[in-house]
Parts: sequence; C-alpha cells; structure tokens
Amino acid sequence: MNAGTITAHVPEDLLREIEEIGEVEEIDRTEVVRRLLSSAAKHWKMERALNLLRDGKVTLRRAARIAEVTYVEMLDLSSQMDIAIKMEPEDVIKDLEG
Repeated sequence: MNAGTITAHVPEDLLREIEEIGEVEEIDRTEVVRRLLSSAAKHWKMERALNLLRDGKVTLRRAARIAEVTYVEMLDLSSQMDIAIKMEPEDVIKDLEG
C-alpha cells in the first residue's frame, strides 16, 4: 500500500485519547489515527450523499456511489433518515435496467 504522511498538531487531551485507544486495542498511535481517519472519511461521504439526496441534487443511485454503499443500503438509510426520494420516470427506468 502506498502511503503519504500527514502532520497535525492536536490538543493534548485528544492525543491522550488516541494513545488510550492504542493501549486498549494494543496498536500503535499511527494505526489508531489511520483507522480514525478512515472511519471519519466514510462517515463524511455518507453524510454528504444523504444531504445531496435530501436536497434533490442527486439520484438514489448516485448517492449510493458517493457513499460507496449498495443501492439497497442507500435506500434503507434514506428511509431511516426520512428522506423523500424524488424520482423522475427516467430514473425509474435506469434503476430497472440496473
């Protein structure tokens, strides 16, 4: 895996939390930060996709691609978030075609 380097200054209390997680999980600080960043990126993509869907700026299928989840997962998430899905006839045809 190719990797880049990120240098960031964080408050002491956050640094302590990261180190505590590492101790509990028995992993080093770098791995803790890597996992936290990965989780945060996934969460951000999901939140962005749901907001775009809610605003009617993307289709359900496009929102699923943005969030990197399946169509059915996005349909379920949008239902849980009470997001009304607006579909044009063309969207329905595209969805039926796959």
